[in-house]
Amino acid sequence: MQKKIIALAIAGLASTAAFAQSNVTIYGRADLGMVDRGGNSGAVNDVKRKYEMASGVQSGSRIGFKGSEDLGNGLKAIFEMEYGISMDQNTGGNQAATWTNRHSYVGLTGNFGTVIGGHLDGVRYGVFNAFDPFAGGTVGNFTQMTIQVDRASNAVAYVSPKFAGFGVVLAYATAIDAVEASGNGIAGTAFNDNSLQTIMGTYDNGPISARLDYEQVNPTNKEGKTWVATGAASYDFGVVKVSALYDQIKSNIGTAGQTLNQQAWFVGLKAPVGKFTLKAVGGQLRDKLEGHDDHDAWKVGLGTDYSLSKRTNLYATYGYIHNQKNSAIMISQAANSQQTGYGTNGFDFGIAHSF
Repeated sequence: MQKKIIALAIAGLASTAAFAQSNVTIYGRADLGMVDRGGNSGAVNDVKRKYEMASGVQSGSRIGFKGSEDLGNGLKAIFEMEYGISMDQNTGGNQAATWTNRHSYVGLTGNFGTVIGGHLDGVRYGVFNAFDPFAGGTVGNFTQMTIQVDRASNAVAYVSPKFAGFGVVLAYATAIDAVEASGNGIAGTAFNDNSLQTIMGTYDNGPISARLDYEQVNPTNKEGKTWVATGAASYDFGVVKVSALYDQIKSNIGTAGQTLNQQAWFVGLKAPVGKFTLKAVGGQLRDKLEGHDDHDAWKVGLGTDYSLSKRTNLYATYGYIHNQKNSAIMISQAANSQQTGYGTNGFDFGIAHSF
């Protein structure tokens, strides 16, 4: 579960000798699907239907390298480097397709816990994806309704050992990706090189899982801050797993006073039925910023996976967003796409293989 909270990775493999000294595993995912999106709701108008073949519809297509070296006395050096790849197009023009750095780390793990540094997945982002039945993928995912720091550069994190099911995650970054800049209400304001502090409590015991996360972004000019608080929990009854999440994000960065005040919540269900896994999620994004009347939005996602083997599955999903008249959230299979989707309802189906 710890790797789902914060993906661990390494900055690089120095030489052929590193392979000889470390236990290295190559892994990846090939995911390709068809996506149909369109529809209008609220401030989303005049959108026609769009059909496309897309890579990473259920979860990003990728290739990665990970491993460890035993240093003795229970101490290990660990690393991981993971790259996103495109299954449906050559993203490099006439050149070879570009690999994008999803996350990279190098660190140490032992009885004291795990310490890693590099380009890391966001902790809050991981909470959303862990408790969202669609795990931040397909047109059914709820994570896309929120503003996220999906990954942070120049980051360091500590993951504690578990004590009676309880644990702690601490993280600090000095350069977060400019994802939240699109939603902070200040034109031209980027979050790059602004610091991010995170503290999260975790609990996992049998069928119960819970997270309580607090994060704060401090801009380099020291004017204001952005903070988020997220709580989530799930219970696995065997026949069905029930999850719920509540999230609050506020910002007063800049000179215009409060620039962001959003609340989000969802309830999710996930049920295995033979080779099928049925999924459902429903929730709301509420815009509480003064002067932002009728900016709320709802989303419902329904879908299923069909397991062909332990590594290969088919998937099909339907998603629908209902915007109030001043809301313009569009649907997308990508988790970080509050304002960059297409239309307000969609359907997808595809195949994924993990190795």
